[in-house]
Amino acid sequence: MRFQRAQPNSHYRSLRLVSENNRWELGMSPYSHGMRMRMGRPGKPPGVIDFCMGRNGAVYPAVLLSILKRLEPLPENQTEQVIDAVFPWHGTRPDPTIHFRQLLEEAPRTCDT
Repeated sequence: MRFQRAQPNSHYRSLRLVSENNRWELGMSPYSHGMRMRMGRPGKPPGVIDFCMGRNGAVYPAVLLSILKRLEPLPENQTEQVIDAVFPWHGTRPDPTIHFRQLLEEAPRTCDT
């Protein structure tokens, strides 16, 4: 799955990336407690990824790159469940205090592992 930059919208106010065939949106949006990383179907509220990265902007690029690397081997027609399975928080709600280190240090998993 590959993404290209697009105009921000109401769900992705700082950065909006759209998958090549417009099946997914990925990006960032500022909120009162920091920047949120989000992913979902176009035109709908994010439903695959939606967690706060805090206020330390130095981590935002690393988190985004790690997410993009994990998504790259997946075909764009994958389900939300398959996409969720490539992240350390698989099956749970992302918690930056628990999952950030894993997200940034672990080698990306494929949908086969």
